[in-house]
Amino acid sequence: MTEIFKVENLKKKFNRSGFQLSVDQLSLLAGSITGVVGENGNGKTTLLDIIAGETKANGQFHYFGIEANSHTNWLELKNNIGFIPQRIPRWYGTLEQNLVIKAALEGISAGNIDGELDKLLDFLGLQEYRKLNWTEISTGYRLRFELARILIGNPRLLVLDEPLANLDINTQQKFLSDLKKLLAKKDYPLAVILSSQQLHEIESVADQMLFIKKGEVLYNGNLANIALDEEHVYELQLNDREGHDTEAYFDSMGYKVCIVGPYYQITTKQSVSIFLKTLSDNDMEIKYFRNLSNSTKRFFNN
Repeated sequence: MTEIFKVENLKKKFNRSGFQLSVDQLSLLAGSITGVVGENGNGKTTLLDIIAGETKANGQFHYFGIEANSHTNWLELKNNIGFIPQRIPRWYGTLEQNLVIKAALEGISAGNIDGELDKLLDFLGLQEYRKLNWTEISTGYRLRFELARILIGNPRLLVLDEPLANLDINTQQKFLSDLKKLLAKKDYPLAVILSSQQLHEIESVADQMLFIKKGEVLYNGNLANIALDEEHVYELQLNDREGHDTEAYFDSMGYKVCIVGPYYQITTKQSVSIFLKTLSDNDMEIKYFRNLSNSTKRFFNN
């Protein structure tokens, strides 16, 4: 697969706060989606700003097979990067007017603009909104508009900072589905990297995940490799039983227990089937259960 972006020994230090972001190596391949997760304030936005060319940092950077250095024409390079920040800047006029202007700036001839926009608006489900302005469409459709505007320029790298924030679950899933379809449809190399707090949704579409904590990368790879240590992590909620000490029971079973809000997170070498059977044999009624063994969520409480 074509390598769209690569960085080695990335370092970015903020002298005022003392915070430092360190990434030993990150590679983004054509046709892939990379999810960046971690708690707020741990470096996700900083990383995406750096990749998008919005913030300078130390390291060896390669974009589209070419090393980026002091002689790089960053204006030309950034023309191949589609960046959507967490706060989408407000636009004026109708959605269609803005897309026509962007198409003209990208050199699309006047005779071809309507046809190009029709295909793009059909793909992103924006046809019925083309005559509307900023105040007349929802946050989710503003995001789709921003994606449409960026795609007119045929970028080879999409950098999306918290695109799912403030979207309802159905809109989140539709947007991620659009990204998957987009990668399958494009006839040129394209990679996507995005950050989000919506772990389950991102993990369902991502080809690789990057987990950042306090500026350090705790995990970088595909989800299938997270549980290679044969240690399983389960998250569950139980129906209360009067007079039953659940924590004492878990301790007696040799489980490592972490309480996160209303949930127990259990670390054990028992497989899912054995673990659930053990609970059932001890009359434990499960209210909620999720296997975190192959999820980056297991790192949040480390």
